[in-house]
Amino acid sequence: MASCLSPLEEDLTCPVCCEIFSEPVLLSCSHSFCRKCLEQSWKEKQKKDCPVCRQQASSEEPPLNLALKNACEFVVKERSAGASRASQGVCPVHLAGKLQLFCVNDQQLVCMECVAGDHQQHSFCSISKGAEERREELKTKQKALQEKLDSVKNAKNIYVLHFESQVQNTERQIKEEFEKLHTFLRKEEEARIAALREEEQEKKKKLEQKITKMEREIESLTEKIEVIKDGLASEDVPFLNKYTEAKESAEYTVLDPELDSGALIDVAKHLGNLRYRVWEKMKDLCPYFSVILDPNSANGSLTLSDDLSRLIPGGPVQALPSNPERFTGQTAVLGSEGFTSGVHSWMVELGENECWKIGVAKMSVKRKMFAPANPEDGIWAVRWNKGQSSWNNWFTRIEKIRVQLDCDEKEVTFFDNYNAQLAVKSFRVKEQLYPFFFTTSRYALRILPSKVMVKKK
Repeated sequence: MASCLSPLEEDLTCPVCCEIFSEPVLLSCSHSFCRKCLEQSWKEKQKKDCPVCRQQASSEEPPLNLALKNACEFVVKERSAGASRASQGVCPVHLAGKLQLFCVNDQQLVCMECVAGDHQQHSFCSISKGAEERREELKTKQKALQEKLDSVKNAKNIYVLHFESQVQNTERQIKEEFEKLHTFLRKEEEARIAALREEEQEKKKKLEQKITKMEREIESLTEKIEVIKDGLASEDVPFLNKYTEAKESAEYTVLDPELDSGALIDVAKHLGNLRYRVWEKMKDLCPYFSVILDPNSANGSLTLSDDLSRLIPGGPVQALPSNPERFTGQTAVLGSEGFTSGVHSWMVELGENECWKIGVAKMSVKRKMFAPANPEDGIWAVRWNKGQSSWNNWFTRIEKIRVQLDCDEKEVTFFDNYNAQLAVKSFRVKEQLYPFFFTTSRYALRILPSKVMVKKK
């Protein structure tokens, strides 16, 4: 009976979970499934059909397949009994036989009847030797798994620490940048309030003189009005006697007072386009870089400045996550933005750097292994290495290099700091191209800010 368990087990396996049936139910199409497997299948598909033949199932609850259930329980029981006998050193096939050898071919314990039967042409060893060899094998695998576990734990710690560090450093730098803006705005506000106060003091003196004169005129006019009031209130005879005097007092030939030109505060000077004029002054404080370096792509031996415009090589190798974007095969970094259309340009200050490659690279460039700066490797660049350049064969050190990427014309052109053309490289790729920077020198490379111009419409 035991020898026919394997084909029987195949017939008693649920086609969904691939395990021995548990509470098998029968569909109208004659296929059987575990009740839980069938319910889960219907729940996911929201349609009651057979998972094997797709035939629509009956709307009624599928009945329990009692015969199949009994057969499954028998097989499970036999499995348990066979395992129990094997653990006691008794052959699960030949119940009277004692397990004495280990079959190398089938990797199982056998008795002498098994050797004479299905294992006649197989290789055997003692149980102790078989156990020892497989213990060593498992120890090797365990060691490999432990190393993998340590590696995964280390990667996890690096990722978590780097992620938290990124959040904290980015937040700190945002606050620092805004504090610079706040400081500038506060100083600008103080300067403009001071200018207002200065004009106020200057014009207030002239205004006080004018007001003093006007107050004398007010006093004179008040006296004249009182004289006229007294005359108007008197009897006819006294009124007529003093009429001439009152009439002369009512005569007033002085012109109405006028302020001098420019006596008032020049409000337009202080408020006109105030925010624009402040912003215009902020341009020196707020440089614009046409290319920003991507720290997630930077090799671990490169350090980027806080504003992501400068790469500094030669520092201690940082423990960084090996994310897909990061260069680990060469000391390189990409710009943070890729281009597929339009014309884009950026200037790089080279300083004393003795070994660099600058240009563009396609998004799919190899990052986990070294890739020469060749179009075949997805990099279009010019290079300099200790006096040898890729655009000529003699020493012509340059201080700056300008890269111009024309995605529409499919060309990238390189210029020196005198705007002389060094090289032109054509490409035919359709994927995004990113600014590419490589160096092994101990001197930094720096992206220079672009000039910002505002046009009035």
